Order: sequence, then C-alpha cells, then structure tokens
Amino acid sequence: MPELLPIQPAPPMRRGMDIMANRLPSTRELARTELTVRFDAGGALSLSFSADEVRWKLEDADGSSWSGENGYDAVEVRPGIFFVYYVVAARDGALSIVFDRERGRAVVVQDRLSERQGTTSLRLYVGPGRLDGHAGTYEPIAETRELLGKRLFCEYSEEAALEHIYLNSGTLGWQWVLVGVPELKREVGVEAASYWKVGDQLYLLVSRGTTVDLTLLLDLEQRRNVGRLFGKTGFGILDRTCGAKIVLLGEFSYPADREPG
Repeated sequence: MPELLPIQPAPPMRRGMDIMANRLPSTRELARTELTVRFDAGGALSLSFSADEVRWKLEDADGSSWSGENGYDAVEVRPGIFFVYYVVAARDGALSIVFDRERGRAVVVQDRLSERQGTTSLRLYVGPGRLDGHAGTYEPIAETRELLGKRLFCEYSEEAALEHIYLNSGTLGWQWVLVGVPELKREVGVEAASYWKVGDQLYLLVSRGTTVDLTLLLDLEQRRNVGRLFGKTGFGILDRTCGAKIVLLGEFSYPADREPG
C-alpha cells in the first residue's frame, strides 16, 4: 500500500532553470541620476547612479547606516516607474527599490543575511518613502488588498511557470504548472507576503520563505512582472533576476462578511 508522505515545499525557481526569457529589458536611463528616499518611518536611502554602478547609503531611523558601491539592474516598467535591484559586495544583503518619479514616491525592500552557529537568518524590511525634490502632493505607496483572491499564471520561460494564489493579506500560495525538471512538478509552497499598490493594476509583491525572498513588480495591465530572488539555500547564495508573462486565471469570491484576513 503506497504511503502518503508530507509535502516538503521548496523556494520557487531555486534551481538553474531559465527565469529570464520573458523579462522586460534592462535600462541605463538612471545613469547620472541622484535620488534620495525619505522613509515615512524615519531614515533615508541616497543613491547616485552611473551607467553600471550605484553608490548608495542607507540610514536607518535609529541612526545606524549601511553603504556601498555596487553593480545594479534597472527596468523601466512604465514611463517614470523603475524597478531597481542590487546586491551588496559581501553578498550578505540586497536592496530592491520601486521608484515612481512622476508622483515623487518609492518603496524599498531590504534583505539582510546573517550567520549564527551555522544557521542562516534572513531579515526582511519593506518601507515606503518620499523622493526628495518632489513639489507635488505626496501620497505614499500603501499596502493593498486588491490582489486577494486572484490567481495568476506567471510564465518565466518555456521550461518554468508558476501559479500564484493570493490567499489573504499576509499569505501567498504557489505551485509549479510548467517545469523542465519533472521531480519539481508537484512542488508547492505557502509563504508570508505583503502587497503594495504602486499604480492602477500595478502591484509590488514581497514574499519570503525561511531563507529566500521573492520580490516582484506585477503589471496586470501589460501582463508582465519583473523581479528578483535573494537568499540562501542548500545550494548556496541565491541571487537571480527574473521576469514573466502573466495570465489572470480567475478570482475567488467570498460570501458577504466572510472575506479572508
């Protein structure tokens, strides 16, 4: 009699498959640009871009700081809206920033890895802020419930695609639906998540497992996403950019006053 074994979920896209085929093109449009994000909760992130590198300094509200000069990747997802990602030189951390230059606002995702007694710990922070020099009314990028109940098919290449199910305001479910490695076909996962509304039909998704996080800017109007994975698995440091074509498979509806948290 076959034994039914418990599921052992694994971080999505953790192996060396193609997750770049459908990614939007990178840009050097930010070269010779200087930007400063003033976080709503205090502190700031200053950035100075050349064609290939960004010089940056992150100051936390408690007065601590983190800085460096690193290569970066930038994608202009919509006119004036950029997804920027870089890993610090020691590979013990990464930052992802979404800039909305027209509306003078941003949201920053900060990852930090640390080792203690042979165990890797991932700390993840997400914070909105205002761009220095913006003269108009500031409306922060805020968390949203608009993704809840949606099912998205995200095709990264001909060998890699996943389904996302936005279960509630703090949980993402995913499963492989197209994969070039047969043994991954039944892999699924449930991860902590937060969702941020950047614009109409434009959302930032941040989800994390134990030691890996996925950050995606989802454009449901263009039906594309762009993002990256960062963390550490049994295979070592995971640092990969990614991008997919999106299909909205459907939405769940709930009885009145019975919506998920």
